[in-house]
This record gives sequence, C-alpha cells and structure tokens, in this order.
Amino acid sequence: MSSSVVDVTVMIAAWKAEDFIGDAIISALSQQGVNLEVIVVDDCSPDNTGSAAMSAAQGDPRLRVIRMEHNGGPSRARNKAIEHASGRYVAVLDADDQMVPGRLGHLVEVADSSNADIIVDNMMRVNAEGKPLDKSSFLDGTSYEERMEIGLVDYVDGNRFMSGQKTLGYLKPLFRTETLREHRLDYDDSLRNSEDYYLVADMLALGARMIFEPFCGYLYRVDAGSISHRLKPELTEALIRAEMEFQSRHAHRLSRGQLSALKERLTRLRHAHAYTVFIDRLKAKHVIGAIGAFAVRPSALGFFSKQLQGILQQKLTA
Repeated sequence: MSSSVVDVTVMIAAWKAEDFIGDAIISALSQQGVNLEVIVVDDCSPDNTGSAAMSAAQGDPRLRVIRMEHNGGPSRARNKAIEHASGRYVAVLDADDQMVPGRLGHLVEVADSSNADIIVDNMMRVNAEGKPLDKSSFLDGTSYEERMEIGLVDYVDGNRFMSGQKTLGYLKPLFRTETLREHRLDYDDSLRNSEDYYLVADMLALGARMIFEPFCGYLYRVDAGSISHRLKPELTEALIRAEMEFQSRHAHRLSRGQLSALKERLTRLRHAHAYTVFIDRLKAKHVIGAIGAFAVRPSALGFFSKQLQGILQQKLTA
C-alpha cells in the first residue's frame, strides 16, 4: 500500500475538553502500523479545547482542528469530521478516552482481511491516570473471546435499552468510509444519546458486515466521583422517534426475525419513556402526574419494577 494512502481518520468530537483531550490526541498520533489523520471537531467550546489539541500534537501535520460556529452536539460534530475525512476508515474516539498503540493497525488488518464495513473491539474502563478499574475487559465471558460476525438481530439484542447490562453500544466502531458514502449515511444530529447505535443499525439493515474482534484496545475513561447520566423524557422521546424512523426506512427489506427484534426494542423504548416521565414527575413532587405516567402504560409494570429494584439495590449497597 502506498504511504500516501490514509488508512484511518480518527474523529474526535470535543466540547469543553481542554483538560483531557491532549491524552486522546497523543494516543491517536502514537498508533503503530497504520497511516492516519486526526480530525478534532471543537463543538464551539467555551474553553481552550482547540488550542489544547494543537498543543498536544506539537505541530504534527496529521492533526486538523475544525471549530463549529454553534454547539450542535456530538452527532453533528462527527458528521463534520466524516465530511472532511480522507481515511479508508473513520474511527470514533471520545475526547476523554485513549487507545493502546497497536489498536488501529490491528483493527484495519482484520477489517481488510474479513471485508468488514464495521469493526469493533473490546474496551477497558480506566481512571483519570489510565489505570484499569476492572480485572477484565468491559464485555467479558466466553461469548466475547472469539472473533464473530454481528448481524442486525445480534446488535439489537445486544443493546437492550436500560437493561442494566453492559451492551455492544458502548463499543467504539471503525466504519468503512466508502460504505458510508455509497449509502449517504451519517449520524442523526438530533440525537445526543445512542447516536452510534443508529448509524451502525442503518448500515446493518443495508447489508453491511460487522465484526467483533476480541482485542481490548480502547481505554474508556471513568472519572472518580462521576455521576451516572439520568435519562430525561425528551431524550427517550427522541429515541422513540429515531426508532420509528429507522423501522420505517427499512421495514420493506427486513426479515420477520429482524422486525420482531425491532418491535420488541420499540416497546422497551416506550416503557423507558413512561418510566422517565414517572421519575421526572416524582422528583418534581407531582405525585398525581407520576401515577398518570404509569396509568397510560400499565404494560410497563415489569419494566418499572426492575428499574425501581435496581435503584433500591444501589442505595442498599452504597
């Protein structure tokens, strides 16, 4: 392969990331066995994110920083990076995360040899100093010890919303750029959660090949004292809209098994929305409104029960 060919465009959507984006930049530029470029899209940060990225690169010409005029969220920022990407693959790297040095070279080799349009690997949770927080990879168990192909049903089943389980959706993909452009695919810029999920699902519905590689090359940073993100009704409402649009786009080409899995997912999202409305109203001390949120969806009783049991267990073990 000619050295002028860019194998991977690493895209980093960044907002208020000046304190940690340097580590992400260094980990990307330190990748071995691969020709790459790094595109940082500064999502109109009020701090010095852009200059911090440039400083970390120390003049390395492989880094490009694009500043958005208005804050539009990670999906819009990633779409801007894809628009400017020259790599055969585009790789997602969050501004507060890192990669081990051989990650991209290994994944590109596997993707090329297996003709994959999407490839994901395992990841390790680390603290701010980069030290592992767990004894094993994020997704553990025998299911994740072998290379495997992931179809649409596998991906839907592996992303059970609000299940309390570790899901495939946390993994950071590499996408084949040609496939994205052939089908004119990009991120849904109305989403600020699950944005990777719907881009992957769109590709799978269109016949793309996805590979899971049992290599742990992504370092997912978890800050000490960080508070888990609590879903809000507007977010679950946006996911229901995205799911309905996804199913409408692809219903004519999907199998009965795929449609069944998607129907179950939509039901779960609707349960989740009713639950988030319920919790939101309880926190606002609007008890009657909270009861009403459950009353309009009594079929969500089992879902409500599991979520509340999970909260109780967390409080008892805290």
